[in-house]
Amino acid sequence: MHIPDLRSLCESESHVVLLFDQSPNRSCLLGIGVKRELVFKKSEPGILDALEQFSKEGNTWTFGWFGYDLKNEIENLETRNTDSLGHPVLAWWEPEIVIQFSDSSVEVLSGDINDPRTQEALQAIHQKGEMKEVGGMGDMVWSWDRSKYLQAFDDVKHLIQNGDVYELNLCMPLKGKASPNASWPLFCRLQNLTQAPFSGYLQCRSARIMSGSPERFLKREGDRLMSQPIKGTVRRGRSAEEDNALIDALQSSEKERAENVMIVDLVRNDLSRIAQKATVEVTELFGIHSFQTVHQMVSTIECRLHKDKGLSDILRATFPMGSMTGAPKISAMKHIDRIELEGRGAYSGSIGYISPTGDFDFNVLIRSLFHNSKTEMLVANVGGAITSLSDAHEEYEECMLKAEAILKAVSHE
Repeated sequence: MHIPDLRSLCESESHVVLLFDQSPNRSCLLGIGVKRELVFKKSEPGILDALEQFSKEGNTWTFGWFGYDLKNEIENLETRNTDSLGHPVLAWWEPEIVIQFSDSSVEVLSGDINDPRTQEALQAIHQKGEMKEVGGMGDMVWSWDRSKYLQAFDDVKHLIQNGDVYELNLCMPLKGKASPNASWPLFCRLQNLTQAPFSGYLQCRSARIMSGSPERFLKREGDRLMSQPIKGTVRRGRSAEEDNALIDALQSSEKERAENVMIVDLVRNDLSRIAQKATVEVTELFGIHSFQTVHQMVSTIECRLHKDKGLSDILRATFPMGSMTGAPKISAMKHIDRIELEGRGAYSGSIGYISPTGDFDFNVLIRSLFHNSKTEMLVANVGGAITSLSDAHEEYEECMLKAEAILKAVSHE
C-alpha cells in the first residue's frame, strides 16, 4: 500500500492523523480537522477519567497520543527531568472527517462527503506521497556519546546486582532541527524505510509525531484485550541464508529470551488486574516477526476484560508498558528518571484510536520522530532492555541499529 499524498492537508489543517498499516488485510485510518479536543500539557489527577469520558461523548471516532509522564498520575510518581520538546502529555481529538481505506476500499466513516477537504483527502489517498529530500534539516546529534552510555549501563547493572530491578529499559535521545513543514515529508521517508505495522502521523497544531513503530501496546475488541510486547532485536541479513541464520540466533538466544519472558510475566500480571478470572493466557511466546530493517522477538498475551473495567482502569493497570520500563515496573521508572537526565516526552507513550464502540488499538511509541514546528526542534530516542545477561557494547550497538532508519530518514541522502 502506498503512502497517500497528504502534504497539502498537513500544511492547511491544524489537526491531521494517519494511522498507517502496510501489513496484509489491514486498513488505514485518516482524520482531518478537529471538532473537539482534550489537551493536557502535563500529567495531573483526573486525566485518565477525562480521556475515558471524552472518548464516550457522541459515540464518535477519536485519535491522539498519551506520553510517558502519564505514569505520574497512575503511580503517584514525579518527573524531575524536563522534556525539551514541549509536547502535551495527552492530546486527543475528534476529527471533522474520518476515512478508512485499504488497497481495495475507501469509506468515509464520519464527516460531510461534499466538504472540499473530504474530496481533497479522497483524492490524496489515491496519490502516492513523494519521497522528496527534506529541506531545512540539521544533523541529529546524540545527547550521549558511547562513554556516557557505558557509564549509565554500569549504573543499571549495579542496580540489578543489588536486587533493585531485574530488567530496566535504558534510552538516550537524538536531537536536531527541522523546518516547520518538514514533519509530513519526514514521515513519508521514515515509513518508506521501516514499513512498520503500527506507524502513524499525528499533527496537533505545532506538536507532530512521526511514528515507525513495530510494536502494539494494547488492542481491545469487545471484551478481548491483547498486548504484544517486543524484546529481542537483530538486524536483517544481506542474503536469505544470512537472514535465516540471524533468525535462528535470535530465536535461541538465552539473553533475548530472558528479556522477553520477564516482560511477558509483567504483562500477565498487569492484565490479571482487569481480566475475568483465569482468562489471561500467552498465545504466542518468543515469536519472530520480520520487518524491513530488523527481526524482533514478539510475544502475545490476551485476556477477557472484566465487564466493570473501562478505559481508565485498563490504562491504570497497564501503562506505561513494561517493554519500555522494566521490572519491577515502579522501581524501574524511578531509576529511569534518575539515570536518563532528560524527560521522555511522548516517547514510550502511545498513539492510536478509540472507536465509537469503545474498541481501541494503541501502539508503543518507539522508532519515532517528534517535531515542534514552532521551535523547529526535532527529537528521537532509542534504547533497549538491560538484564544481568546484557553486554554493554552489544547493547550500545543494538541502539545504533534501532536508530538507523531514523537517521536515514533525516539524512540528506
